[in-house]
Amino acid sequence: MKRKLLFFILLLLIISILPVHAKPETYDRNTLEDYGVRKNWTINENNLNNVLRTYAVNASEKIYDFSEILTEDEEKQLREKIDAFEKKHHMELIILTDSYEYPESLKNSCYSDTMADKEIFRINDEYAADFYDYNDFGMDYNMSGILIFRNTAIDPCFDAMYYDMYTFGNAQLYFDQSRYDTVLDAIFDDLHSDNYLSGFESFISKVDSYVTSGKPSALEQYYVDESGYLQKLPATYHVPWGMCAAVSGVITLIVILILVHKNKMVHKAVQASAYLAKDTVHITNRQDVFVTSHVTSYTESDSSSGGGGFSSHGGSSGGGHSSGGGRHG
Repeated sequence: MKRKLLFFILLLLIISILPVHAKPETYDRNTLEDYGVRKNWTINENNLNNVLRTYAVNASEKIYDFSEILTEDEEKQLREKIDAFEKKHHMELIILTDSYEYPESLKNSCYSDTMADKEIFRINDEYAADFYDYNDFGMDYNMSGILIFRNTAIDPCFDAMYYDMYTFGNAQLYFDQSRYDTVLDAIFDDLHSDNYLSGFESFISKVDSYVTSGKPSALEQYYVDESGYLQKLPATYHVPWGMCAAVSGVITLIVILILVHKNKMVHKAVQASAYLAKDTVHITNRQDVFVTSHVTSYTESDSSSGGGGFSSHGGSSGGGHSSGGGRHG
């Protein structure tokens, strides 16, 4: 009896020191009004499957660790940093992990690194964008937010895990390709070594630093339209008045110098009759008529999206977002 009691106590002690993991709570979309999609996306036969396969979650949780790579204590620490970020910048910050299996058809792309990269990017991009778009993220911040997705499934082409960051709404205005690269490279070693707490803490710190510093120069002339796409502001043409004045002054000076030179070559007359021209036309009436004045101006427009070598692209919802290009590791 004593041995059983001792064994039971020892078992409780072991359980108490083991890290505790808990999967996020999800809801059945079929039981929710409009499948739980409260944003102004059009749900139709083209994207209904995407909606139904996307987890419906409580948007206030911020961390959705479906792969169970974080302990409850680690999630608590990260959530405190996320709350501080959101209060400071008024945009969402989401951590998402899942072992999202790749389709068998991906193997058909493995013979080409370029094709495989594009297909892996597309699969992860669609999953992450759908998760953000079809839940209530960004509802209080003009749809603005940042999401990092760690896919813990091993892709068959590169035999590695994948991760990327995604920006939505006005958050896109703070990250050009250079900033995306810096953030993703900075957390590579930690994520590759499964040091997820450290990696996600570094991620939060990096994005906080960039948002605090303001827009990069590559995106100063961009805005986000109602559908979430980056658009370039129309560039108004400005007449270079200073240059025009300088050129006009030079031309005027040259004309005056020429006239002065010609005037010196004419001898002054001493008789009044010298100034009279005989047999000329007699002018009986003289009138100055102002005809018209016309000033031309134009606006230079550019409908292209994106900056710094990237562009915003759409998910199955039809809304736009941007991403860093992803990493294997």
